[in-house]
Amino acid sequence: MVNKQLWEQSVDMIIKSIWIYTIAGILGAIFGAIDGILNPVGFLSAMAGEEGPTGAFGVLDTICQIAVIAGYVLFFLNIKKFVDVQPTDADRAAAKNIYIAYMLLIIGVVVRFIPVIGGIAWLVLVIIGYVKLLSGFKALRDSANMTPCAKNGADILYKSTIWILVGAVLSIIPFVGGFLNAVITLVVFFTILRGWKQIGQGAPEDTGAAPESQPQPQQPENQPQE
Repeated sequence: MVNKQLWEQSVDMIIKSIWIYTIAGILGAIFGAIDGILNPVGFLSAMAGEEGPTGAFGVLDTICQIAVIAGYVLFFLNIKKFVDVQPTDADRAAAKNIYIAYMLLIIGVVVRFIPVIGGIAWLVLVIIGYVKLLSGFKALRDSANMTPCAKNGADILYKSTIWILVGAVLSIIPFVGGFLNAVITLVVFFTILRGWKQIGQGAPEDTGAAPESQPQPQQPENQPQE
């Protein structure tokens, strides 16, 4: 059964959550840099793992980091809703691959800070995550149940994921690699939003259980003749 309203709401919240954690992350980086310049004592204390004075921009940086976390929480909650609203087992499995892939990528960012094994664990999780992400978007793109608009959105997300990997590879090029990756990342950010928007606009029509048949009025029995 497809609930068109829930489909559209979950995708709309996915798009909003992407905006939230992206913009909050950018603003947090800016506020953190300004706070480091205006409040060097607090910055050096933080680098040393000690408590130090926090300026106004440091407070704004903290608020932005909280917003980033909130954005990711919203993102995963609504990806899960998107999984649950899929009409078939195949589409549900494809959407679940996307959900699991994003979870693995986030976990990879965290475990990367673990000494010695963190880098290896990060690499393994990233490889598995992107394989599942590409697999999920490809399966939705090729699904027989998706509308043409939703299929096109899944195709955009599939190609955007490939470009993210291309940017990551180009980033290792000395001098220009970081710039090329930044340009690709900026463009891909908007293509990802466009892809999810088309998936939302391509929500299939509501389907549900067949209406119950109304009881037919009983024909009066023939009255016995006297």
